[in-house]
Amino acid sequence: MKRLNREEGATLVEMAFVLPVLVLLIFGSLEFGLAFKERLTIASAAASAGRTGATMGTELEADIRILEALEVGLYDQVDIGVIISVEIFKADPITGINTGPSNFYLFDGTDPTCKWIPCPDPSHGGFVGFAGGWDPTSRDTELNPGGGGLDVLGVEVTYRHTPVTNILPFLERDFTERALVRLEPDVFGSST
Repeated sequence: MKRLNREEGATLVEMAFVLPVLVLLIFGSLEFGLAFKERLTIASAAASAGRTGATMGTELEADIRILEALEVGLYDQVDIGVIISVEIFKADPITGINTGPSNFYLFDGTDPTCKWIPCPDPSHGGFVGFAGGWDPTSRDTELNPGGGGLDVLGVEVTYRHTPVTNILPFLERDFTERALVRLEPDVFGSST
């Protein structure tokens, strides 16, 4: 009997050592899984927004359509409130680096007409382009006979991940996802 009582005490001591590690592993896996799911969803939404921008070409409402495609691409799996900003920029065709003019939009979910600051929607009287920005009507959609000539559109989304359990507080920070797409050629001259 004495031997059994001693083993019960040893089991409690072992459990005291193992339980915190087990809880950390379970909740850590949960946190990393949720952060990875959020990253994949936002990366997919950014790619979808980039494809929308590639097909819009030089249309005046290209930027608002890109931002709307981003919102739709989140599939209600990620709260749109985690989005901090979106930058639509001209990228280098080889390296993908932001090479010049860009349009920078902040998300504001409180405005029911346009959720972006500044509002790029021409139907709501929003601005299109700004000093130093990349006016959608100036994007190159003409395919040169020797190849090239088409602009590369970049969509960079900055978002904040907030941990659910807060067991891994270093996961609460800003992340960015980027999508690069070459603009579609305007072979029929339909764009402005």
